Amino acid sequence: MTGGDKGWVPDPGDVAATSWLSRELQLTEPLATAPIAGGWSNITYLVTDGTGRCVVVRRPPNAPSGGGAHDVLREATIVSALRDTAVPVPVVVAQCADPAVAPHPFYATEFRPGVVVRSAAVAATVPVERRRPLGFALIDVLADLQAVDLDAVGLASLRRRTPYLQRQVRRWSERWRATAQRSVPTLDRVGERLSVALDRVPPAADVIVHGDYRFGNVMIDGLDTARITAVLDWELTTCGHPLADLGSLGARMQAPDGVLEGDREPSAVAGYPSFGELADRFTDRTGVSTTDLDLFVALSAWRWAIIVEGIAHRIAQGAMSGGMGGGAAESAGWHRRRVELLAAFAAEHLG
Repeated sequence: MTGGDKGWVPDPGDVAATSWLSRELQLTEPLATAPIAGGWSNITYLVTDGTGRCVVVRRPPNAPSGGGAHDVLREATIVSALRDTAVPVPVVVAQCADPAVAPHPFYATEFRPGVVVRSAAVAATVPVERRRPLGFALIDVLADLQAVDLDAVGLASLRRRTPYLQRQVRRWSERWRATAQRSVPTLDRVGERLSVALDRVPPAADVIVHGDYRFGNVMIDGLDTARITAVLDWELTTCGHPLADLGSLGARMQAPDGVLEGDREPSAVAGYPSFGELADRFTDRTGVSTTDLDLFVALSAWRWAIIVEGIAHRIAQGAMSGGMGGGAAESAGWHRRRVELLAAFAAEHLG
């Protein structure tokens, strides 16, 4: 077994998990492991056996934050439940929660060849004539997700007794109090204002909410055809308001300078639909009004800021790589600046 590219060396838990998968899936030696770039939360890596067969492994970070954001077995359950729906997802092939196997739970999916639209550089390689269709396809897949019957696919347990919006404000306020190592007054004020403003949003029937729906979490089959073949990263999935994922997408597409990892948001490349056009497509497909969409953009940006603060904290603790080519202290500082920018952005969308 080798460490793969970029100097990555799997920790003992990853080695143990890969060995278990080798036996469970009858992989052929020698095995190679390599990290899959992208994301600051659950750790994802590729295992390739001697015949070229590949599987993708997901497991929590070494020092996960509180709550269920890193519950990879819950994520595996959701992905498995969506397998036979119109929503494209990878096929789960194995999962394990046995601490005698590895110190962390993990699951594996089939490897789907294709391209993840994780950056503007990737988005720019899509032929111009395919860019608008790809943008609208992102909304069409979201509409398909919201049309999934929770009971029919065995995901009724996602429903909660408490209303989604109030639950989000309470949950992420608690996460902020548990995570924050400093005072960010703007973030506190946004939370207070959201608590009041969201109470005025008319109720809507709950749908599946991906939780981080964006171009960077979809895979396409190739640049020439640019058909969406998989939606990835289901760790934040819940059940809630139909505007939640659209608000999350809006927060990404309209994020201020200095917030995004790397370069511009993929949708910023010329030829892709604007957020306004995507919102109109969403209403056409779902019948849901976007009157309160700014509130959901603010909610998503506020929640995003709290998640980023957790990333900064984990980097400072040495629980994950700093990324971005800098040292841990430099990267943690960059993430903290992102928190402040996102808090201000959320405040602007609250008016």
